[in-house]
Amino acid sequence: MILSFQTRLILFCIGTFALIVATLSAVSYQLLARQLDLDASATLADLTTGLHGYLKFDGGRPSLVFDRRDADQASFLHDATEYYQVYNADTGELLVQSDGLDPLGVHYTPGEVHAFLDKPAPFDLQTAYGRFRFTNSMIAPESGGRYLVQVGAPMDPVDAALSRYLGLLLSRVLPLTLIALVGVWWMARTAVAPLRELAADARRVSIRTLEHRLAVRGSGDELDEVGTAFNETLGRLQRAVDDMKQFSSALAHELRTPLAALRGELELSLIKPMTDEDWRTNTASQVEEIDKLTRLVNQLLTLARAEAGEIRLAREPVDLGCLASATADAIEPIAQAKGLGLECRVDGEVKVAGDREWLERLIINLLDNALKYTEANGHVRVTVNQVGDTARLVVSDTGIGIPADAVPHVFERFFRGDPSRSSSIEGAGLGLTLVKWIADRHAGQVNVTSVMGHGSTFTVTLPILAAADIKHS
Repeated sequence: MILSFQTRLILFCIGTFALIVATLSAVSYQLLARQLDLDASATLADLTTGLHGYLKFDGGRPSLVFDRRDADQASFLHDATEYYQVYNADTGELLVQSDGLDPLGVHYTPGEVHAFLDKPAPFDLQTAYGRFRFTNSMIAPESGGRYLVQVGAPMDPVDAALSRYLGLLLSRVLPLTLIALVGVWWMARTAVAPLRELAADARRVSIRTLEHRLAVRGSGDELDEVGTAFNETLGRLQRAVDDMKQFSSALAHELRTPLAALRGELELSLIKPMTDEDWRTNTASQVEEIDKLTRLVNQLLTLARAEAGEIRLAREPVDLGCLASATADAIEPIAQAKGLGLECRVDGEVKVAGDREWLERLIINLLDNALKYTEANGHVRVTVNQVGDTARLVVSDTGIGIPADAVPHVFERFFRGDPSRSSSIEGAGLGLTLVKWIADRHAGQVNVTSVMGHGSTFTVTLPILAAADIKHS
């Protein structure tokens, strides 16, 4: 089962909070236990050191010598001797033991006494009356002999303090966790609420309401970024759908004319007696219409493959000037047949890296467009030169020009400008779309300027081939 984002957020926050509280509790408990233990050891060490100053040995027997009128001394010795005993270090004999140790059963053999002398470290002893800590120290008085002095103190206050602290932690952690759970739940709902609103707003978007945009709060936070990104995606989707609608409409228009002509000619051939010459004429007209449909389909397939990235372009040195000159020479008879002048001027060697065949198609499409929209006695000029580190191909004409509001759309599929001005001109309106695709694939750009009644100028800029690349090639 996949948990909701809000549930996962709550569980994560509570888990993190519980981990932090548990870690802090454990660390604080350990620090307190260590500090209390150090304090107890330090106090016991002070009692042991102070007791040495009051112990006197006479004839091998220990006694306490102090001013009984001094309340501080009396109080100190009371604490130091509440749990203490003295052994003869040589024989292991117990010389004196406080009354407090009698019920504890603390009595050691000579071997154990000698072991304490070898390792005189403090030790803890668990008894029926609780845990006790003892220090081991040796006294060697000037009168002779060696004596083991053990001073003890109960550790119950330390253990009781730790137990109370542990109980306090346990009694506070659960309520704090519950409070945190409620707080995190409220915060999670508050944090997720804008996401729910965005989701509800996004559900209102359909193919018919692509102009709808999500409301952003203007706070500039991550939620606003999500809303803005979604709105930008909607904008791109809306433009794509609008392009598809325009494409479908234009395609239907382009197909309707030749299909209507074919249908009309076929119906005419069925209802009207025709001679052999009429059949040949009619068939030739039908073949011409079929050729138009074939060219249109081929252009569509080529453009579809190009936009889908299925066409791989070669990358080789291409002399753009020589290519433009050769293409212009091949098209010049068509220009002459229409009564147009065609001129090509190349300013030195201009080499680019690209696909020769596709660059040739780019030039052909630009020249074809210029010839179509230039009336008789007009002029078409092709110029190739190098400007800085770019190659520039310019195709200009003295044709009918392009309306200012149509200039931004000339590279769109099926765009034909003013129908009243271009209805008699053949073509599907895909040539310039292919020109732009070729320029883009060669890391170049294509731009157009036009003045109504004075012609148009198409400028293609491509990266120049570096001298090192030319030498290498």
